Amino acid sequence: MSRPTHREPEGLRERKRRETEAHILSQAIESFRKQGIRAANLGEIASASRVSQATLFNYFSNKGELAEAWVRGEIDRALVRATPQLSGRGLRSALRILCGQVAELVSERTDHAIRLEAWREAGRLGSKALDPAHPLVETIRRWQESERVRADVDAAAIAEMLMEAIEGGLIAALRQELGAAELTNVLRSRVDLILDGARKRNERVIAPSAARGG
Repeated sequence: MSRPTHREPEGLRERKRRETEAHILSQAIESFRKQGIRAANLGEIASASRVSQATLFNYFSNKGELAEAWVRGEIDRALVRATPQLSGRGLRSALRILCGQVAELVSERTDHAIRLEAWREAGRLGSKALDPAHPLVETIRRWQESERVRADVDAAAIAEMLMEAIEGGLIAALRQELGAAELTNVLRSRVDLILDGARKRNERVIAPSAARGG
């Protein structure tokens, strides 16, 4: 009778996968900053990550996906850190705090040109649908259940609009090289606009009826 093949526990394999993915991304970001995204070489990134190029492709199909994981990943990580605020505060208040945190994260960097190039690369892929377990999707769903946010629009759709508003503000800020305070105001105004449209139907401003012709 053959001996059973040793298999790593599922949790350990997943942790190793996340660590490998994070290491590849870290090396890619370093390469992007040194060479620019177009000049960066995936073979060199794989070598610096101590994985084969085939292994790298298992995680990221191209440089666009690496660029997207970099700049969109920063926003996702900020959202994860803000999850307690999203749960314990009003949605608008929590997102306004988040805008300030994201603004500080980006404005303190000096690699604006490379980040702008990363957003261009990420934009070519198109935004991916948010996971149903994404913290912002879950938060909006809870607000819909408590009837504080309109429920006739899918929670993921509202979350994606908010993410696009934040991303668009960041891109505009990179182009203009805005400071943290200016960027915070830009992001908050964009988020407020989406949230105003997401209010319950009976709380939204009703447009006046068009005047009838004579």
